[in-house]
Amino acid sequence: MRITQETDYAFRIVSFLAKHEFEIIGAPIIAKEEGVSERFTLRILRKLNLAGITYALRGVKGGYSLKKPKEEITLYDIIVAVDGPIIINKCLENGPYCSKHTKDGMKHCKFHVKLNKIQSSIINMFESETIDNFI
Repeated sequence: MRITQETDYAFRIVSFLAKHEFEIIGAPIIAKEEGVSERFTLRILRKLNLAGITYALRGVKGGYSLKKPKEEITLYDIIVAVDGPIIINKCLENGPYCSKHTKDGMKHCKFHVKLNKIQSSIINMFESETIDNFI
């Protein structure tokens, strides 16, 4: 698992908006302040909007703001919005990706069981960190 550059930028964009909670800020300002190209900032903001983390206000005085309180936005929310859920091994995805998959499940596979615990721990760590801890 690797946090992508896009997710890293999303962390910074959401953190910037959290610092300016209740303000509407234009994408060019966000991009400049966070050192991200405007085009890439808009792409990330679109994903954050679709996930319900931010919202866009159109018009002359338009821009972006947080849709949820900063204390409720977790790092995991941002990761899922940008890159999708954390899955550390293909066998942990839904579907027949594991050659040990049976109709009774995969409880007999020691690797699957251990990897599932590790994945759950990673997710829990990201879920326990809210964006307000980074402003």
